[in-house]
Amino acid sequence: SAQYSFSVPRALDQAYPMQVVMFGDMGKNGGSATLPHLYKEATSGDNVALIHVGDFAYDLHDDGGKRGDDFMNRLQAASANIPYMTCPGNHEIPYNFSHYRNRFTMPTESDDPASDQLWWSLDIGPVHFVSYDSEVYFARPDLIEPHLEFLNKDLALAASPEQRQKVPWIVAFGHRPMYCSNIDHDDCATPSSKVRAGLETVFNKYGVDFIVEGHEHSYERLYPVFNETVTQYNYVNPKAPVHFISGQAGCNEDGGICVNPTAGAKGKWSAFRSSLPAQYGYGRLSFLNATHAQWSQRYDINNLAEDTVIIEQQSHGPFNSH
Repeated sequence: SAQYSFSVPRALDQAYPMQVVMFGDMGKNGGSATLPHLYKEATSGDNVALIHVGDFAYDLHDDGGKRGDDFMNRLQAASANIPYMTCPGNHEIPYNFSHYRNRFTMPTESDDPASDQLWWSLDIGPVHFVSYDSEVYFARPDLIEPHLEFLNKDLALAASPEQRQKVPWIVAFGHRPMYCSNIDHDDCATPSSKVRAGLETVFNKYGVDFIVEGHEHSYERLYPVFNETVTQYNYVNPKAPVHFISGQAGCNEDGGICVNPTAGAKGKWSAFRSSLPAQYGYGRLSFLNATHAQWSQRYDINNLAEDTVIIEQQSHGPFNSH
């Protein structure tokens, strides 16, 4: 069989610009529009990783796992060239996440594929990435405390002044959003989101710059927000995390139409949103230097930008100290 290789920047290699591609909710069939773009992104030399924030193949376990095999084979042209990093979504829950755990090997604290701990973190160049597991709040409540212990320990180290001098940016990503403007009955669309109640304070405390989520088959950019309160209507020195919901990579639901509609903003925190049927896309997160980053949501149909924003942060650190 063919041999492939790739390299990943070390934390000490603060080479800018550095870019990753981020997206969620991509099926074997529905993701057909996105896959060609992922192939190009993986081989362009512009990106250091592809990050898939949950919900794979729809579903990995279908047909005795054959759908998962087919999905992974289709990914190979992209995932063999740069790291393909992941977190679990709700579609990975069946069979105790076994089809997910045995297909993706992430840098978790345990090397055992049977481990229940599906969360992890990694420094890539000047960015600390932390993958959290939103599904503990819905399928594995016995793991809520270990999950929180990991996040507090990991982010306390990543947010220390000494470490942020070396690795200034922190990005958290998980499947289910804390906020959303979708008109459905998902957790983020309720007044009392379980994910928000469980995780928002931790990410704010340690000054997480960006939170990237999927689950909703739509796109939404938020203003800096904490506890449902917008800290400012711009992105100059945010005083709370900035959320991006990018679940438009193409699921297989509803005959491929794949949309969770929005009907205007559900809160003042919503800066931009879109949810047209079969409007697929993915995000690029670029770190331009130690103080400026850019998010760009791309259309699959023409690879043009649907939404672009530059975030400036001159003082990386815990938001409650700003």
